[in-house]
Amino acid sequence: MSEIRNITLLRTKNIPFILYLIVGCIVVIKGPFYYPDSYAFLDMSINHSPIYSLFLKFFRLIFNDSFIWPVIITQFLILIGAIHYLSNVLQKQFHLTLIEKFILQFILISPSIYFNQITGAVLSEAISYPLVLIVFALGFKAFAILDIKLLLKSIIPLYFLVLTRGQFIVVIPVFIAVGVYINYQNRSLSTRWLPIILLVLFPFFTSISERCYNKLMYGYYVNNSMNYVHIISADFYLSKSTTVEIFDDLDEIEYFKIVHESLKNVELTKQSADAQNKSDIEVYVDNFSKICNRRIYDLGLNYFQKKGLNYFEQHFALNKLCKGMFFKMLKHNFKARVSFFIKNLKLTYGTAKHLFLFILLISYSLIKVYKTKSTIYKFILLGSVLMLANNVLIAFVMHAIKRYAFYYYWIIFAIIILILSELSKKTSNEN
Repeated sequence: MSEIRNITLLRTKNIPFILYLIVGCIVVIKGPFYYPDSYAFLDMSINHSPIYSLFLKFFRLIFNDSFIWPVIITQFLILIGAIHYLSNVLQKQFHLTLIEKFILQFILISPSIYFNQITGAVLSEAISYPLVLIVFALGFKAFAILDIKLLLKSIIPLYFLVLTRGQFIVVIPVFIAVGVYINYQNRSLSTRWLPIILLVLFPFFTSISERCYNKLMYGYYVNNSMNYVHIISADFYLSKSTTVEIFDDLDEIEYFKIVHESLKNVELTKQSADAQNKSDIEVYVDNFSKICNRRIYDLGLNYFQKKGLNYFEQHFALNKLCKGMFFKMLKHNFKARVSFFIKNLKLTYGTAKHLFLFILLISYSLIKVYKTKSTIYKFILLGSVLMLANNVLIAFVMHAIKRYAFYYYWIIFAIIILILSELSKKTSNEN
């Protein structure tokens, strides 16, 4: 009888590997996928973060033109490793059954076979997503067992994550808050400040790394130069022809006129959307690439090319110009910009009701962590705060598409699984 149980248990434990095998086959059948950004990474464009470009470069050096399948296989193995680690952390903390763990693993791996099929795609999401899972696992475990050394361990994967996708710089203030909480709870035992100090200095380290990379690759000691081109896109979309009056610099005046006129001609302004009774936020999200890439970016490079600047100098000059214009445009149209940001933020959650639900979850779990120190509420709090921080950033800087927001969707399902698991255990104990 015991032998039968052992065989059954062994087979049950093999279920996740069968899942990985099935999903892996689907990835191979569907892939590979190339997107416009794929070629920018392959060309090691200066306006893209370095890690994924170097990742692709490594495989191209080894496999030449046959690099694509080794890349996809490696991306899939990295994802499996991250899912395995996170699911084991959650299983130990919450004593999940094998079925509950399997459902969680299926949810975690599902972005490989829907949405952008990230594992089979030549996109930075293929490695940033598993890095997000690893960083979350370390941060949550540190929060749950009050071990600040785990935050120290999280800095290495977090470093690669931020240099893969800069949006995850928002993890830093959240982890600093977690570190302060851990030190407060452990004040009678030991207080360690090194992880918190390193987290505070983290943006400096990543900035220096990015500058050194650009110096070695392109000969310019600068950060990636297109941040403000993305940030200013919403301001251009919301602007009117009279907005030009706020500028006094000749380059700002001329560039604004060129971009605004182009947007107006193709009816990609809020005024055009309102005149046609269309949703201004939907027009913006659906046409973000046409607004940002085809107008603000391309027309900006052309503007500085005519001034005799080379390709790299065009990028630096354009980013500097947009930076100066952004703060003026933000101040001039502050209320409309805030209102537009809120609309964009709602879209990252699907609806205003979902956004409100997560705000309630954060508030309630914060109170419960303060009162009970319960592990499940720590999970809900950390996951919800990280999701909100990520969504706030992308809603302000860019646009609310799944490609930038999907990283924490699994949190919603994980919360449901954990709550049902806790209820099941309570019911079993009562009976």
